Amino acid sequence: MRLTRRGLLAGVAGLSATAAGATVGYLVGAATGRHAPGRWRIDDGLAVVPEGVAADVTRVVVVGAGLAGLAAANALASAGVEVLVLEARNRLGGRIHTTEVGGAEVDLGAAWIHAPEGNPLSELAERAGVRRRPYDLGGLIAGAALVGTRGERVDADVRRRLLARATGFEEAVAGLIARAGSGATVADLVDAYCATDAEAARDGWVRFLLRTVLETEWAAPAAALPAALLTVPEIYAGGDHVPVGGYRTLVRALVPDAAIRTGAVVRAVRTDRNGVTVETADGRAERGSHVLVTVPLGVLRSGAIEFLPALPAPKARAVTTLGFGDFEKVVLRYETRYWGDDVTGFLVRHRDTPFRAWVDATGPAGAPTLVALAGGPAGRTLASWSEEEVLGRARDLLAAVTGRKTPPLDTAVTRWRDDPFTRGAYTHLTVGTGPEDTEALAAPVAGRVLFAGEATSGTRFGHADGAFTSGIREAKRLLGTRSVELTLR
Repeated sequence: MRLTRRGLLAGVAGLSATAAGATVGYLVGAATGRHAPGRWRIDDGLAVVPEGVAADVTRVVVVGAGLAGLAAANALASAGVEVLVLEARNRLGGRIHTTEVGGAEVDLGAAWIHAPEGNPLSELAERAGVRRRPYDLGGLIAGAALVGTRGERVDADVRRRLLARATGFEEAVAGLIARAGSGATVADLVDAYCATDAEAARDGWVRFLLRTVLETEWAAPAAALPAALLTVPEIYAGGDHVPVGGYRTLVRALVPDAAIRTGAVVRAVRTDRNGVTVETADGRAERGSHVLVTVPLGVLRSGAIEFLPALPAPKARAVTTLGFGDFEKVVLRYETRYWGDDVTGFLVRHRDTPFRAWVDATGPAGAPTLVALAGGPAGRTLASWSEEEVLGRARDLLAAVTGRKTPPLDTAVTRWRDDPFTRGAYTHLTVGTGPEDTEALAAPVAGRVLFAGEATSGTRFGHADGAFTSGIREAKRLLGTRSVELTLR
C-alpha cells in the first residue's frame, strides 16, 4: 500500500520508494536489435484485445494531441491506418507544456515521471534518446524548510520529529479506514490520526503537513477525497525522475506520420450507422469510420463538445461525478540561489497563504528557480487572482520566509483552470465514485466513438503515463491486436 499515488511520505522518511512486489506492467520489445531502429512494440499493461469496435477501421479522427492522442495516432499510423489529429491549441502536448522562463527550462504542466521503474514513459525516454535525472518529490520534501505562522523556521530537531509523526500516517491508514467506515474522506482520516497524538492535536503542524502533501498531490480538498483513494495500488516503483529538456522531448518523440491540424476546436461529434462526423468551430466537418476523443475530463464536463446522440447514462454520470482538480504553478527564476544550497524547498504554514509548497527546481531548470506547487484549495485560490496579484503575494511571502526581498529575473504563472482546452488539472476519485466510473469513461460508444486520456485509466488516472497507456489501449482496440508498434522520432 502506498500512502499517496506517488508515495511522498515514504520519501520524507527516507524509506525505500520501491513498492513491494512491483513488476513491469507493460510489454516492451527488448532492445536487442529485434526491432528496426525507431520502432517499439508495446501494450498497455494487458496482453488482451479490447472489444467494442464496430465496422472496418479505415479513417480515425483523433481529437486532442496530448500523450494519449499522440500515442494512439502514432500506433494507428504505424499500422497503415489513415489518421487525422485535431488539436485545439497551436501547439502539441496538451497538459504537457515545456517553456523557457528567463532561459530556464520549466514544465508548466506534467513534469515528473513518477515511479519510473517499470513505467512505460521511462522506456519511451530511453528509446527516444531522452536522458532522465532523479528529482524525487519525497526527497524534496524531506529537505524542505518548515516555516511557521510568523515566518519563523522550525528547528532541525523539531522538524525531524514532525516529519516522522506525519510519516506514521502511512502505517495507520488501513486501521483508520477500517474504523471510519464507508463514506469517510481523507480529511476524516487526517483528523482521526492527529487526534491520537496530543502534541499533533495541539500545535497543528502534523495536520498541516499531511493536508498540504495530500491536497497538493491530489489537486483537491482533503474533504472531497475518498479515504479509499489512499489504497490505490502503485504498479510501478522507484523515486521520481524528470526528462532532461522537459516533457516536450517525449511529445516530440511521439509525433505521428499523420495529418495534424492545430487550432482546430472540436464542437460536435455526430455518429450514424456509416461512421462519424467531427465538426470544428471554423465550420469544417471531418468524416471518419471512428473517432477517438482524448480531451481532458474538464472539457467533457463543460459541454464544449456536443455528442449526437448523447452519451449513455453511465458515461455521462462518470463525466459529472469524477473529480477534476486544481493544480497551478508559480515559477520564479532568479540570478542566484539566494535561499541557500542546503534547502530543497519550503513548506509554509504562514497565515492562510496558498503558497504552502515550494520546490527548488534549479537542477532540472538549469538555473536558479523556485516553483510554488498549488494543489486543491490553494490552486483554486490562485486561479481566482490576477497574475499581478499572484506574483506580488508570492514575492512578499518569499521575502518573509527568506528575510530577503529579491526580485526575480523572470516569472510564469499557470492558468489551467481558466484554460478552455483543459478546465482544470487532472482526475481524482470522489466519495461515491470508483473503478466502475473510470471504466465507464473508457468504454466505446456505438462501436465508433472511443475515449482515452488519464481520466480513463483505472489505476493511473492523474498520471502522464496513464494518458500514454490509455492511447495504446485504444489503438489496440481499433487495430484488434494485443500490442501495437510505435514509430519514434
